[in-house]
Amino acid sequence: MRYRIPLLGNPHMDVVLRDKYIAAFGSPCYLSVLPTFDCFYQEKEVKGKACDDAKRIAEVFGAAPYDKNHACELVAGTENYRLQVGSDVANEIFINYQDAPRQTPLVVVDGMPTEVSGPYRDLSDPADVAPGYKFDRNSGMVNADGGFLEQREWVLAVNRKKNGGMIRSDLAGFKFPCKKGEPAICTEPDFLEAPDSEEKSPFFADTVAQVHHVVPMKDKRCCPWGTNSYQNAAVISAKLNRFFTNNDPLEEEVKRLNNAAAYAP
Repeated sequence: MRYRIPLLGNPHMDVVLRDKYIAAFGSPCYLSVLPTFDCFYQEKEVKGKACDDAKRIAEVFGAAPYDKNHACELVAGTENYRLQVGSDVANEIFINYQDAPRQTPLVVVDGMPTEVSGPYRDLSDPADVAPGYKFDRNSGMVNADGGFLEQREWVLAVNRKKNGGMIRSDLAGFKFPCKKGEPAICTEPDFLEAPDSEEKSPFFADTVAQVHHVVPMKDKRCCPWGTNSYQNAAVISAKLNRFFTNNDPLEEEVKRLNNAAAYAP
């Protein structure tokens, strides 16, 4: 549940207008799976950012600006808010508390919304695939002790089988800032350390292999987003995974993974 401000125009179809709203209001605004484009805010934001952004809707759209001299008021008996936007009390808009649809997992690649279909796309998904799930479900594959491998263990095993027992990064050679906001550039190594050798290399050490959600498990509003489907998986270093954390997938990342040869089960 989130608070939705009423945008002007048709930003779902009007890309220029959509970009204006995103530039003005930021991460609350997104394309959904419905498909729609709206701006949704958490409860703690309603009297702050949500109300402030609502006052700017008209000017971002390109219409006569709203009157900004009024505060959001709770509508009696509801969880919704009203905001007077003109000199007359009848000039009002409403910020409604409602279900927020899931953000679309499609990524714009070369101008086209594109489904992530990474190198593990030919592996059979478990029965329980859903937004926000980790790669920790039962893969259905038996381990050496007669138990079952988790999805991430199965992905790493498939990777090792293809690469002569070593773990190869699915984004080997990918360049990214070593630290956000700093000019130094790091390069993803070709081969990674096994996460089961923790006595030599802790799980979060830079070169340890991790199974990455290309579309992150949560979006920028902390809502479930990327699933645990194998087509959303990539093996990369812990360092690169930290760089990607909760960011929208990069076009270059998706292009490389979608164009990679599929691993055989």
